[in-house]
Amino acid sequence: MRRPDERKQPQVASPLFEISAGMRTTAERRRRSHRSHHSRYAREAVPMPEPALTTRTPDPWLESAPLLTGMDEVGAGLLDSLDAMQRVAASAGRGPLLINASPGTGKTHLLIRRVAYLVQELGVPARQCLVLAASAPGAARIRRELGALIGREAASITIAEFDDFAAASPPELGHVFIDDLPRMPMRLFRQVTEHRGAEADITATGDPDSALVSGEPAAFAAFAEQFPQAHVMRLSRNHRSPAAVLVAASQVIEPISRVPGRLVQPERPALEGSGIGRCFAVDDEDEKRFVEDLTDRLVELGVAPEDFAVIGPDGMSVAEAADGEFRVVCLTGMTAEAWPNTAAARRELYVALGRTRDLAYVSHTGAGSPLLADVDQGLFSPFGMVPQDRSGPEQPRLL
Repeated sequence: MRRPDERKQPQVASPLFEISAGMRTTAERRRRSHRSHHSRYAREAVPMPEPALTTRTPDPWLESAPLLTGMDEVGAGLLDSLDAMQRVAASAGRGPLLINASPGTGKTHLLIRRVAYLVQELGVPARQCLVLAASAPGAARIRRELGALIGREAASITIAEFDDFAAASPPELGHVFIDDLPRMPMRLFRQVTEHRGAEADITATGDPDSALVSGEPAAFAAFAEQFPQAHVMRLSRNHRSPAAVLVAASQVIEPISRVPGRLVQPERPALEGSGIGRCFAVDDEDEKRFVEDLTDRLVELGVAPEDFAVIGPDGMSVAEAADGEFRVVCLTGMTAEAWPNTAAARRELYVALGRTRDLAYVSHTGAGSPLLADVDQGLFSPFGMVPQDRSGPEQPRLL
């Protein structure tokens, strides 16, 4: 008879890209630390590490990646801040184009510059352009950046958020740009596309894994059906988050990803910054004190309030944070009850982690969410009352 502790350990997929040995731990070791029947646990008080904020330029897009051969003259000026694959997508000719990419790869940044490129370089009349964004902040950003790129011509472009665009689109708006297609209501997608042929000039961006809905986002799936000849481009270079956060987010979403085989490459060095801060709180009051201490320290370091997002019972929701970008993201109340091992919880954690530019923190009482056990433990920087493995000799057990 096979003994219980001789069960075959489950195999897990390797990370999407390499990280340093100090940040990595094997799945076998991770599960043994959580499930072993022969370990004794004690808790040790560990102080919160100093937040390791990185020094970065105000606009990370100014540090563009090397260009593909022959692309240095394409859209010179308008496309200077794009990396190689972004520039290919932004300068593509007219026709249906779908840009499929994860958070931080520059979908909105690219879309704005594609609009500007088509207007100024390819002669598309600005008054014939319709740009739809998932939220009011998204629409405001597009309007602001287009104004900076092409000046007064931007005022002729129709820019609206999904919820406000209720009237049927006039026939003269023959060039359509959709930011964050997976969040578009199906009725709006039909309204915008039903009278357009398979070769319509329509560009859409989106990440189906970031859609906080059950099942595949309807509009995203419908795009491929309505425009079967569309060019599809995937962006793989992440310009926003530290490598540790990218690895963790990839491990969380991989079991339920709607984009199999997706590759994410960090623009920033793997060892830049620190791991994900993980606070082991004694109780709810202890967790609140951690948030207060972290807030005070970030203020001292010059982090503006709008650059720090607290997601949890006493802060904002993941849906509210999904439209923003922050230097620091902190997820509180990450207990097994609040964050169970479900597809919905996985997507929320994936989205939340993808909003940070510098640091991410998680905090909880008790053992914490099972989703945290699916992340390589070497990616965390634990503090608070941290469980310590006190292994003892194996005791005889009856089979």
